[in-house]
Amino acid sequence: MSERKSDTLNATLVERKELTPELLQLFIRPDAPPAKFIPGQYVAIGLPGSAPRPPGFPEEEIPAEPGKMIKLAYSIGSSPDDPSVLEFYLAVLPQGALTSRIVSLKPGDRLFMAPKVTGTFTLEGVPEDHNLMLVSTGTGIAPYISMLRSKNTWTPGRKISIVHGVRYESDLAYKEELSELANSHSSFSYYNIVSRPGAEWRGEKGYVQRYFQEERILLDPGRDHVYLCGNPGMIDQMEEWLLSKGYKEHSRKQPGNLHLERYW
Repeated sequence: MSERKSDTLNATLVERKELTPELLQLFIRPDAPPAKFIPGQYVAIGLPGSAPRPPGFPEEEIPAEPGKMIKLAYSIGSSPDDPSVLEFYLAVLPQGALTSRIVSLKPGDRLFMAPKVTGTFTLEGVPEDHNLMLVSTGTGIAPYISMLRSKNTWTPGRKISIVHGVRYESDLAYKEELSELANSHSSFSYYNIVSRPGAEWRGEKGYVQRYFQEERILLDPGRDHVYLCGNPGMIDQMEEWLLSKGYKEHSRKQPGNLHLERYW
């Protein structure tokens, strides 16, 4: 059976950054860049089942079909102002069908990117004078990076805060960029917290929920929109806590001030 036209390799890896052996930033140039995307949206990328996996990785429980395209959706981290190269931040899972192949890619290698960008985890509909609280764990920070890199996010009078929780301090992707942003914008605050810190770590220890449950960050449902992205446990706990404080989950049919992105 011939390969479907929609599943052809139509993008090129132009750069990769290895934050840790388990965390990668990929910069991909699609042959035909999307005409437009909104910060917070995602797109599927993929590789064929015949793509190589690194030696030493565990055997797949269900071997991928060589002629089948393996696809997964990832949030875009880059600014919508330049869609020619899209940035992604992802965790490498040795038993994951796609990431165990992506980790072998080198600049210049080809891969698949879906032609359509989609997703509703965006700032659309949020009043320009309302504040943003962006809460994430791990690679869940990616959609917020796209939001913060968009000039349309920075409206007069709006305060923006981001909270990033990780296991190890080496997992704090975008720390320099966010710290510089906090130093240069009085309306922006950056918080991070590490659950398994090393002896040298002098920052906050624990989980992102601490900041809110201990009322170290105060929220006003009338002015603050909260976004949650990352570990399902964090999202569930924060959702329950926020609903008890008067927040309402956002949906297309019923707009609210609590926005959730459940990607695993």
